[in-house]
Amino acid sequence: MALPVEFLMRLKDANDITTAFSSYGELRRAGRDYVCLCPFHSEKSPSCHIYTDDPHFYCFGCGKGGDVITFTQLTQNLDYISAVRLLAERSGIPMPDDGRGKEGETELKRRTRMYDANKAAAKFFRDCLQSESGRDCYAFLRGRGLNDNTIRKYGIGYAPSGNEFKYHMNALGFRDTELAEASLLKQNESGAFRGTFWERAMFPVIDRTGKVIAFSGRRIDGGKDYKYVNSAETAVYKKGENLFSINFAKNTKSKTMILCEGNIDAVMLNQAGFDNTVAILGTALTPAQARLLRFYCEDAVLAFDADAAGEKATVKAINLLNKEGMTARVLQMPAGQDGQAYDPDSYIKAYGVESFALLLEKTSSAIAFELNKLKSAAGIDTADGRALYLSKSVEFLAQVENDTERMVYASEIAADCNVTSSGVLDAVAKKRRTKSRGEEKAQKRELLSPAFKRDEVNPDASEFPVQEKAERAIIAYLFHSPDKLATILRELSPVDFPTTFNRKLFETLIIRLSKGQSIDTMSLGSEFSPSEMGRIEKIKITEADVPFTDERLISAIEILLKHKKSKSKKSASEMTNEEAMEYIKTKYAVSVLQEKRVRGRK
Repeated sequence: MALPVEFLMRLKDANDITTAFSSYGELRRAGRDYVCLCPFHSEKSPSCHIYTDDPHFYCFGCGKGGDVITFTQLTQNLDYISAVRLLAERSGIPMPDDGRGKEGETELKRRTRMYDANKAAAKFFRDCLQSESGRDCYAFLRGRGLNDNTIRKYGIGYAPSGNEFKYHMNALGFRDTELAEASLLKQNESGAFRGTFWERAMFPVIDRTGKVIAFSGRRIDGGKDYKYVNSAETAVYKKGENLFSINFAKNTKSKTMILCEGNIDAVMLNQAGFDNTVAILGTALTPAQARLLRFYCEDAVLAFDADAAGEKATVKAINLLNKEGMTARVLQMPAGQDGQAYDPDSYIKAYGVESFALLLEKTSSAIAFELNKLKSAAGIDTADGRALYLSKSVEFLAQVENDTERMVYASEIAADCNVTSSGVLDAVAKKRRTKSRGEEKAQKRELLSPAFKRDEVNPDASEFPVQEKAERAIIAYLFHSPDKLATILRELSPVDFPTTFNRKLFETLIIRLSKGQSIDTMSLGSEFSPSEMGRIEKIKITEADVPFTDERLISAIEILLKHKKSKSKKSASEMTNEEAMEYIKTKYAVSVLQEKRVRGRK
């Protein structure tokens, strides 16, 4: 049976959707409602709307939509019942015993168990750091400049060698298979389990809600193995979706984030007073991490290593951050006496916090960084080098959208290449026109070839565009005026809807309304996927732009009836099993409505 409406209403009241969204970004008032940058796709202007009357959301950019349960499904990667249980657990509301959702309950318990294992492991590592076995690790951390307050603040610990960790966790009731699933143990070819982390300084990775989700182990000696060993991805940890120290940096008052490659750099900068510092987690910056940064800052300073790999990571990060509408700046460290470039940690040790703060203020823009890189690669001491640099820099500058920035950097390029700035700007403008014409052609091809754009939610829509539009109008009418159901059913049944998804939705609304059940967003979530819920919200919102008149309803019905007549009518023996079941269900719904009307007249 379905979850009780009373329970869902309590759940909705206890889990405010605006509060849920606010942890993912800044909300801006729009009348009685809110708008924000969508958490589910890259965008520069807010297109995600949170509606407060009947709490739900819809993004006009990517089509995601639903209620707080759908939001939890999407952000936590949970099925419907697991998301409900999570919200119920957070708000202290007991789950109704409905005899269903065992798989969801199992998955939620699995995730909870993983969180508990990570929390227990973090405590074990912290205790080890304070023991005799952690003496060398503690000396390493202090030698790197970390003080005791910082070590406690970040929960830094030590992973000893041997099986002490495994035995300790087993004694707490955690099975080896559970610990392996949490990436805390590894199983070798013989089947034996051993710790993932050995003789390493342990940095817990904590998400923005304060949960330990993974670990990063830093080598403490001069060995040749990897400097960092990081947790593998698990049910609670996706490295490309999290940032080290985001649990602290999210509270900064600064509008700028400093992005480092290593954990210790982030920790040291935080200790020095730069609480706006985060580090990537063993991978190049990802689109999801860039979106995460966007929620907490307006621009980012990239403090990556100055080697080839660091430069490559910097270029990728610049492009991702620009795509998110953020300003990207590059921190270029001066070289030391040995010719090696400083990292943030070593620079602060050499010159102090104030000097580093001045260095941050002088960071160059992403454009200057890219142009300097192109200039160095081409070499402008020769005519050929200048010609190559001019060609590459014009191509790059054509991608810059800001007119003023193009003018400024065009002047610098002109001076370097001994040409006029107007000549550079003309060349850039020509490139931009060519690019614009290419984009226009692509848009025209897309408009003229809609059939090639597959609708993942309702694949039949491209085959029946006119009928699908009529279907949406009828469905929206039912949401707006459920009392019109009997009128609609006198003319149509679900088998008259040629598209699969709209047919399923129409049938669900018929059955629910005939039983006197709710058809609001929260009640439908158990029967539709998050993608389908987004489509339902789109139908409700976009179709509401047109007045709900009888003429509009009649017109939509006539379109479907005309389509019905154009196809030969099937006998019962010719119907597919699906069509036969829909026919029976509709007949049942109609009979229930007729019986209600007869009782009403008596």
